[in-house]
Amino acid sequence: MILNRVTKLAHKDILWLIILSLSFFTLLLPISSYVAALRYIQDEWSLNNFQAGVVYSAYLAGYLISALFIIPLTDRVGPKPVFLASAILSIITHILFPIITENMIIAIVIRGICGVGLVGMYMPGIRIISERFDPKYTGTSTGIFVTAQYAAHSISMALTGVLLTTLEWRQAYLVLSLISIIGLPMLYLLLRSHSPTKSHSETPGKLDLSVLKIPQVKYFILGYSLHAFQLYSVRMGLPILLGSILINQGINNGEAIGSTVAGIALTIGALGPVMGGAISDKWGRLTSAIRIFAISGICSLLIGWAGGFPWPLISVILIVYGWSTAADSAIYTSGILDSTPKDRIGSALAVQASLGLLGAVLGPITFGTILDISQESYKWVIGFSSISLIAIIAILALQRLKYDLVEKDKMTRNI
Repeated sequence: MILNRVTKLAHKDILWLIILSLSFFTLLLPISSYVAALRYIQDEWSLNNFQAGVVYSAYLAGYLISALFIIPLTDRVGPKPVFLASAILSIITHILFPIITENMIIAIVIRGICGVGLVGMYMPGIRIISERFDPKYTGTSTGIFVTAQYAAHSISMALTGVLLTTLEWRQAYLVLSLISIIGLPMLYLLLRSHSPTKSHSETPGKLDLSVLKIPQVKYFILGYSLHAFQLYSVRMGLPILLGSILINQGINNGEAIGSTVAGIALTIGALGPVMGGAISDKWGRLTSAIRIFAISGICSLLIGWAGGFPWPLISVILIVYGWSTAADSAIYTSGILDSTPKDRIGSALAVQASLGLLGAVLGPITFGTILDISQESYKWVIGFSSISLIAIIAILALQRLKYDLVEKDKMTRNI
């Protein structure tokens, strides 16, 4: 099904989308280096899990705050200049992090700026894709781009873990940051010929909160926020959990190997967004999102007990978990693009990026706090069970929207 939907796109458009996604992937190579090196950073700066979560969430806070100002600009100046400027900012800040960061405060500031660069690439990139492709392929085309982001997070974690076996954390982080520079000329050459489908100068380029009056937009943003809460909690907690399991089993370099294993699992799961996007194009946004949340919720319950499981079973859970935490990502953005008037797409995406990523900010902090206050022998069970609770809340919310839309459709037909 997914392959059929992709092959229906023009070959030149597929090539363009693959290169755009590859450029984005390369620019994000150091994105998970902090998480992969977290145990080493905690030891160096004497951070507890709450403080580590605050530093982790700083780039998400920068993402959501700047989204309110940066993304609406795409309604006026177009997404291309915003994308290119943000790519440069992202490269600079990631190179600076391992060079000048010496404590928690500096780390928070630099990671906050990293978040500005991320949102300025991610959402404008999605908008560029929406301008180029037919709306009936929105889920599939944006899913490919989102998959590049998820793959970058996962492979960044795995590669940093590999580098940490021979390098110090600053050296490992810097190596990937320097490699990410390659993505900039690729991106420039690709976007040089891109032209928007309409003039953007007609709109003021300011945030329009009236988009929240559209029920679909409101609920898809809520779903995205709960998805982000779950996803970023898993990204932070999974490498530490696996490292703890390996250390308890007497494995040397357990922290580094745990980051590598988590990165590999999440890399396999990075195929989720394009698969979820294609599924939602065929079966509907809400039905697909609800079922994916159900799968990830079950995996959250299981993984907390993984310390006593055999590794083959852990591997299966990790693959399914990695897929399900990523698979619904493009669905919410596609649903918002489907439901929003063209002249307010920038505002809708800005609210999604801001309010939606609020869950991503709160997730790691909440998860880290739960680990700190829980009894040592049950902290992973309690921590990951809290993530499954988020999945249940999301399912109930999305089911409510689905019910309301069905009832509205019945009333329209009766009239």
